[in-house]
Parts: sequence; structure tokens; C-alpha cells
Amino acid sequence: MQQRNSGAQLAPAVIVHFYRGLMDQANIWRARIDTTTNWAIVTSGSIASFVLADRSRTHMLALIGMFLAFAFLAIEARRYRFYDLWSGWIRLLETEYFAPILKHNTIDAVAQWHPMLMCDLQDPHFKISLSEALGRRLRHNYFAIFLFLLMVWLLQIMPPARPDTGDCRTLVQCAALGPVPGWAMIMLVGLGYAYLIGLMIVTPKLRRTGTEIISRQLLFRRMVAPGATLVGFKRHPDLPYIVDSTVRAPEED
Repeated sequence: MQQRNSGAQLAPAVIVHFYRGLMDQANIWRARIDTTTNWAIVTSGSIASFVLADRSRTHMLALIGMFLAFAFLAIEARRYRFYDLWSGWIRLLETEYFAPILKHNTIDAVAQWHPMLMCDLQDPHFKISLSEALGRRLRHNYFAIFLFLLMVWLLQIMPPARPDTGDCRTLVQCAALGPVPGWAMIMLVGLGYAYLIGLMIVTPKLRRTGTEIISRQLLFRRMVAPGATLVGFKRHPDLPYIVDSTVRAPEED
């Protein structure tokens, strides 16, 4: 460890400005994530108020709302991967640069995180897959939206208490949409929601803390992940000269 040289202003200034730039990028992508969620909430609320206002209106509008919500979820998952990239670099600086300065007032001139960050800056790679991003945003925000749209759809296809002539008399009959029978529509909706539930179940790695307050050990494992995907949608190369002495954290359950 080397004592910090108060006369060398270049490196600290570069790190500080780099940190501020990363923070600005993370805030931009965080705002874009929140914007997509707002789109989904406003769209779902508008469709629900329009559909439930008149029983004669088709339940197809609720299905359209489900499709739009999934489209917003896909857009938000892509944006979240970029946000996770920026916030991961920020967390690395916090744990490896600012924390040692605050604790020991020193900077390690040959710290292991230097080549890690350099390699990731040269070939940026996402730290989570698209399915993991979908599962995380679904658990945190979109599951409630999809559950709300499902309730709207079920209310709209409920048979009337006193059906008139020509009205549907069972739930399956009311779920029919044009030439598509009701049982097929119920099966399609059920398969769609089974897929959403499966996303939440098979992506358990992100059930714990987010990137903003991730542990140092897990942060290192994410930074050197050999199988991670480059931002350019390529495979990240192996980094044996960097990870030889890195303590790997156990897989999350």
C-alpha cells in the first residue's frame, strides 16, 4: 500500500470525474426504467377504466393491455441491463477506491481491480442475462400490473347474473373471441401467465440485493464472469491473468 500523495492531483481528479460521469449515466438509465414503468401503469389503468365502464365492450382490450405490458417489460429489461452495467462500475469504485481511502487514507498502486475495470471498459459486457433482467423487473414491478390486468379480464368475461337472449351463460362461452373458442383463449392466457411465473422462479440469482449495494465478493464474481455477454452481443473472453487470486463467491440460491 502506498501513502496517498497530496501533490499528485491527476489520478484522484480523473477518478472523481469518472465516478461523476458514471453516476450521471446510471441516473439517466434509471430514469428511463422508471419512465417505462409509468407507461405500463398508465396504459393498464386507462384500458381497465375503459373496459369496465361498459360490460358490452370486448375483453380483447384487456388482452391487448397484457401484450402492451409485456412489451414494456421487455423494453425495461433491456434498459435495466445497461443500468446494471453502469451501477456495477460505480459499486466497484466505491468498494475498491473510496472505501480504502476512507478507512486507511491510502491507495493501492497495484490493486487487482485496475485491470478488471480496464478490461471491462475496453470490452463492456452485461453482468446479467436478458431473462434475469426480465425476472427481476417482473418480481419488483410488473407482476402486480399483470395481476391487475388478469383481474380486469376475468371480470369482463364473467357471465351476467341474469343473461338475456343471446348472452353467454358460462365463463368459457364469454371468453370466446370471434372464431376463437373460449377454452382456447383461457388456455392462451394461462400459458402466458405460466411463462411469467416461470420467469420469476427460474431467475433466482437476483432475489437478493441489487447492484447498488451488492457485496464486494459478489461484485468481483460478476465483474470477471467468463460467460457474460458483451454489450456488442459477443462472448466475453476468459480472464485468467485477472481472476487467479480472486475469491469466488458461492452461487446464490
